[in-house]
Amino acid sequence: MTRIPPWFHVLASVALFWNLLGAVVVIMSFMITPEAIATLPQEQQPLHTNIPVWSLYGSLLAVAAGSLGCLALLTKKAWAYPLFISSLVGLVLQNIGIFILVNGAAIVGTSGLFMQAFVVIIAIGLLLLSKKAIKRGWIS
Repeated sequence: MTRIPPWFHVLASVALFWNLLGAVVVIMSFMITPEAIATLPQEQQPLHTNIPVWSLYGSLLAVAAGSLGCLALLTKKAWAYPLFISSLVGLVLQNIGIFILVNGAAIVGTSGLFMQAFVVIIAIGLLLLSKKAIKRGWIS
């Protein structure tokens, strides 16, 4: 195994924190009550009432696989790569549910679209990082 650059562990740690924050949001999505949804602005309520359950499970897959993938990077395991692929699959399911079936783009607006694009970019970046780490012998 070749020498791992110092930034690698910092980046993997920050990415783990990012995914764990996402996990908190997803868990809150599963736990939100109808009473809490009723207190949201009327235009935001469909994001919680109309989203298919499989889309929520896609979100759960995304953050769980992303978190485990980051742990794999930190422990120098090559199984980070398939975990990050699974995370991207979860994001695709999540985005189909939110943006195609519920028309979330109209609800969350431009800032919400940019945020979700940022999430996808990070997920792709982690996938590419794990592939590079395998190729360079940083993880095995």
